Amino acid sequence: MQEQTLLTLIVLLPLVGALINAFALRAANVGIVCMVATFVVALPFIFSVMLFMGPVIQGNTLTVDLFNWVSVPLVNGKEFNISFGLTVDRLSGIFLLVITGVGSLIHMYSGEYMHHEKRPYRFFVYLNLFIFSMLLLVLGSNMLVTFLGWEGVGVCSYLLIGYWYEDKANSMAAIKAFIANRVGDAGFLIAMFLCYMLFKTINYAELAAIIAASPQTFLAENSVEITLIGLCLLLGVAGKSAQIPLYTWLPDAMAGPTPVSALIHAATMVTSGIYLMNRLSYVLVLSPTVMTTIAIVGAATAIFSATIGFAQTDIKKVLAYSTCSQLGYMVMACGVGAFQYGVSHVVTHAFFKACLFLGAGSVIHALHHEQDIRKMGGLFKKMPITSVTFLIATLAIIGFPGFSGFFSKDAILAAAWAGPFGSPILWLVGWVTAGFTAFYMLRLTWLVFFGACRAEHPDQIHETNFVITIPLIILAVLSIFGGLIAIPEVFTGKADFITSFLSPVLGQAQSIINSSGIHATHLSHSMEYGLMGASILIVFVGATFAIAVYKNGPDGGEKFAHAFGPVYRLVRDKWRIDELYELILIRPLAKVGKFLYSFIDKIIIEGVVNGIPETLYTGTSVASDAQSGMARNYLKFIFISVFIFGLILFL
Repeated sequence: MQEQTLLTLIVLLPLVGALINAFALRAANVGIVCMVATFVVALPFIFSVMLFMGPVIQGNTLTVDLFNWVSVPLVNGKEFNISFGLTVDRLSGIFLLVITGVGSLIHMYSGEYMHHEKRPYRFFVYLNLFIFSMLLLVLGSNMLVTFLGWEGVGVCSYLLIGYWYEDKANSMAAIKAFIANRVGDAGFLIAMFLCYMLFKTINYAELAAIIAASPQTFLAENSVEITLIGLCLLLGVAGKSAQIPLYTWLPDAMAGPTPVSALIHAATMVTSGIYLMNRLSYVLVLSPTVMTTIAIVGAATAIFSATIGFAQTDIKKVLAYSTCSQLGYMVMACGVGAFQYGVSHVVTHAFFKACLFLGAGSVIHALHHEQDIRKMGGLFKKMPITSVTFLIATLAIIGFPGFSGFFSKDAILAAAWAGPFGSPILWLVGWVTAGFTAFYMLRLTWLVFFGACRAEHPDQIHETNFVITIPLIILAVLSIFGGLIAIPEVFTGKADFITSFLSPVLGQAQSIINSSGIHATHLSHSMEYGLMGASILIVFVGATFAIAVYKNGPDGGEKFAHAFGPVYRLVRDKWRIDELYELILIRPLAKVGKFLYSFIDKIIIEGVVNGIPETLYTGTSVASDAQSGMARNYLKFIFISVFIFGLILFL
């Protein structure tokens, strides 16, 4: 099969699956619907592996232009043309494997988790459309095709978060996610328009070639526009990848079914911002201001979200804030110039975060939809497979030595210290965040799986079936070994795999950094070992402290919380950021909207729209009375006319 055909099928198959389930299998049972939905994601995974082992790993870029999408004549006699094109290279190839591979496991898992649904086809249609949109996002050959997928994942997230729309809380969470992402999308749109105004193209290959050929004087003269493009892109990233100030939608997105949470957090939507920054890395590095801002936003999100994870009692909310924090690490990596380590953490995070969310779903399923970790405990003996896989994923996310998260996180911390735009302050923030992560994740794991069982009906708890546990086992294995792609040079004597692999894609950004005179600080082996040792130390301190506090259950945590009093309550209330937004944004905007509706819309617009026909109606009514054919009406008008004429003459 031709490679271009494979690339097209990878994108189209999930769409075909969605159409089949939507129109042909509406009355089918969940098993058949799930099988079709899983097949149309698993087959693209096989095709993705074939492409990856072929042209992608050889360093080639494969492009398919399906049709001419936009053609607009311009005033200078030229035309503005945009093709609907797909491109796969080493960067998009990595995302392809993650999206289709992890996505297949989540689809398989969903068949058991959603077996009670009366209309399962609707859920799997949304899942397939989600995968289709994400594939379109990462394979688009230009910014407009990427934006189409970008909007698609936004719409699908709205549908999936609010899947149980009968519950008002779910509907409100979906609306919140939709609105927050529209704010970020405005930034992406503005960046796209500015790119075309400045470079006369939004095609990625053409954009890279133009920047590579542009003289330094041109770039210096347009530094303001370039900085504005980068900041607008960052706003788009903040929306999709849940960064400050637009992060608040992601924890509320837990209102949807647990497989949705796993898909959003691990394999699709939230990673799209990291992809976009890597795809346009050669634009971002043109402005040191943009790079510094990206690093600061990422570091701030990482530590801020980690603090909120301390006090959450909903198992999915703890994992949600951990996602915000880990995304902060990825964004910080891009901001300090280590784009490749942002990608490596996307990969490892996809493995352990999918395992954590699906493990949480297994627990919730076994406990009849109980999500409060204070009402769990002692599940290790009752659910051994779920417990072991969850523990492995926990060790991976906290960066325990030898697990996947250790290598990808340590690479980011080293880059935060010595990267082209790094600083010891950024490293310190990331280091403290690592300790916080170890604390709240061990707190979560201990309260759920160890100690005394606090569930209402402990004898009814048992391990979930193989449809749920098989994906957990696969993801747990990947959570152990996935970090080998970022194993550092200090261990192997040669550059890590991810840096070498992505150099054809990210090499231009590195060349721009080097030509600007900004260089990374060289770390000696002893310094690298020292930074690594400090990272390991803070992880052990955080984990040990969590076990010491919660070894006897939630009561120890209550004493710990009581010692901090108002600070703990503030953290428990998520620093009351939602209340702050309500005060300074939502209420004022609601008042403005009410004024616009009551005065501008009702009085002015409706007054004009309704006033014109009412005036005409009144005028025609008077005129029609004048031609009624009744003598008394004619005499009335004659008398009135004579009276008015007389007044004019005598006055």
